[in-house]
Amino acid sequence: MSRTYEQSYVPASHNWAFRRHYPRADRLFNAFDYGHAILSEILYTRPDAPNAVLDRDQLRFITQQLLVHPPSVPLEESAIAPTFSQLAPEIEHMFAWAHMLHRQVYDVWADDRIPDREKDARIAELVAYYQSRHDLALSARPKSMAPMESREYSGEFRRRYPKFNGLIWSYHWLQLVLYDALMSESTAAGRRAAVDRAVNRFHGMVSCPSARFPTEMPMAPAVAPRFAERYPDAAAIFDNLHALHDVVSDILASPKVPAPRKRQQLLSAAAEYRNSALDVTTVEAWREMARDMGVDDMGGLGTAPEIAGTPMSCSQP
Repeated sequence: MSRTYEQSYVPASHNWAFRRHYPRADRLFNAFDYGHAILSEILYTRPDAPNAVLDRDQLRFITQQLLVHPPSVPLEESAIAPTFSQLAPEIEHMFAWAHMLHRQVYDVWADDRIPDREKDARIAELVAYYQSRHDLALSARPKSMAPMESREYSGEFRRRYPKFNGLIWSYHWLQLVLYDALMSESTAAGRRAAVDRAVNRFHGMVSCPSARFPTEMPMAPAVAPRFAERYPDAAAIFDNLHALHDVVSDILASPKVPAPRKRQQLLSAAAEYRNSALDVTTVEAWREMARDMGVDDMGGLGTAPEIAGTPMSCSQP
């Protein structure tokens, strides 16, 4: 029986600043919630679903409709994935708690009333608040690739649904590069332009999935180096979050983990990512691993010039 409970944002004047100043980017997060939720629901309830269910039908709906016209309000993931929510509500709460940290860190950097010299203290407060939930908080220490790459179920989701996997990685790319976009400019106008460039590059990425999706999991030190250098704890939390998303999908997709074992395997993986003593690596090794994997394969730097011109024509998924 789950004993997790919901907890709200840190009360702060910067709350919802990103939503106010960057609504185009903020609304995409609502669409991302749908993508994550429908993925978990289909993987769990339809284990024998053909590749086309995700890599054609859902991908087409998400890239051609949902991301083009994203919802204006956050979605209730348990309504999209009711069966998965009952299977592992602890996982759902862990994801929601980390996504809340994502949004509040954006808020600090989106609030032009906060001087740059004060932003670090605000971020430290948010990370401490996040870590106060020991039942939900992912480790702030970088993890090796072992939990993601060396288990019996590792890579199953990528093998079965490579295009939808690329879509999920494109989400994670944008979530990371927006930090460097906000941090790369000293004026409000400059930040707006940088965020617009990142969002435009994201739309270019998803407009032609076979050509532009990341082929490696985006990692903060590679695609958001300013953010990872200034806030290594927060960056490690988000890299661990994104890795756990992949692990959950692998467990749900893998026939090597039968249905009666899936809940326990999910909880074991989640506990491993909360544990700061298991499969951890040094900050320098984490940065080196990200560099070695290749920033271009992860989607590229978020502060690089946007893809020029209109999106290339390509065959639809």
